Amino acid sequence: MDSFNTAFSVGSIALTWNAVMLALGILTAVIVSGIVVKKRGVYKDLALDACIIGIPAGLIGGRLFSAISGKIPFSAFVDLSRSGLNLPGALLFVGIGVAVYARIRKLSLAEVFDTLAPGAFFGLAVGRWSDFFLCDGLGPVVQADSAKFFPLATFTPQYFTDHSTVAYAVFFADFLVCLALGITALLLHKKKSGTASRLTIILYLFAEFILEWLRDGASRQIVFGDVRFNQIPLIFMLGFFVGLSLYRAKHAPAFLETPANAPDEPQPPAEADNDAPDETAEEPENAPDEVQLPADADDDAPDEAGDTTDGGEGDSR
Repeated sequence: MDSFNTAFSVGSIALTWNAVMLALGILTAVIVSGIVVKKRGVYKDLALDACIIGIPAGLIGGRLFSAISGKIPFSAFVDLSRSGLNLPGALLFVGIGVAVYARIRKLSLAEVFDTLAPGAFFGLAVGRWSDFFLCDGLGPVVQADSAKFFPLATFTPQYFTDHSTVAYAVFFADFLVCLALGITALLLHKKKSGTASRLTIILYLFAEFILEWLRDGASRQIVFGDVRFNQIPLIFMLGFFVGLSLYRAKHAPAFLETPANAPDEPQPPAEADNDAPDETAEEPENAPDEVQLPADADDDAPDEAGDTTDGGEGDSR
């Protein structure tokens, strides 16, 4: 099995195929996100910054949840030579890291997630092929010979001993889910901000919750009954995004429409008020002209009276 997973080796250092697929998944996410960033015209360094933040955050979250679940001991938390990366924990920490980054940069959180969602799903689709080389996260062993074909079935660790034991390739169903959601996120880019990312994330979390039951229970950490450890963070994240979508559906339309119409309506009265003082200001200019007419008449009156008096005196003489 080790030779199956080894791409090439130099001395004691070996490059494994699952590491290659994880690296290709990250590269795919960065390339697709860069294309979407350029097309949407958002912050140009978003894809690179998200990668710089997401890789260490995902590594910390994945190792931490693996240690909590008991898959690796806490003493091996920083020992990357030991495999163990919990996907729900990695995704949770990546999401938190990107959200904090968006707040610090004062970017729209919905716009950031809409932009990064297509690349993230395409990257997950490529990275899921690492399970093929690890022979991990498989379904039940295939009993019928008619079903022993790829991609329905794939190798198990036992296959390299007996050359007959194969299991259902749950990772391939996961690959198809991520590929379909990546395409969906691209097609929904013209929808209202936040719609594409919330919808695809909800569908992904629900699909992962169901697929977790199909994976081999012997390699999963059972919490109680048939509930697996990975399903606990998945159900909490699913509840959060469903609640967020319901809240936005109820409050976002009123919040967006009211400010858009409000500034246009008060403007006509404001213009009318501005015109009113101009008309009032013209009245004082005309008023003195009208008042001056009686004043002229008063000035002429004494002259007429004087003339009459003089004339009267002349007649008496």
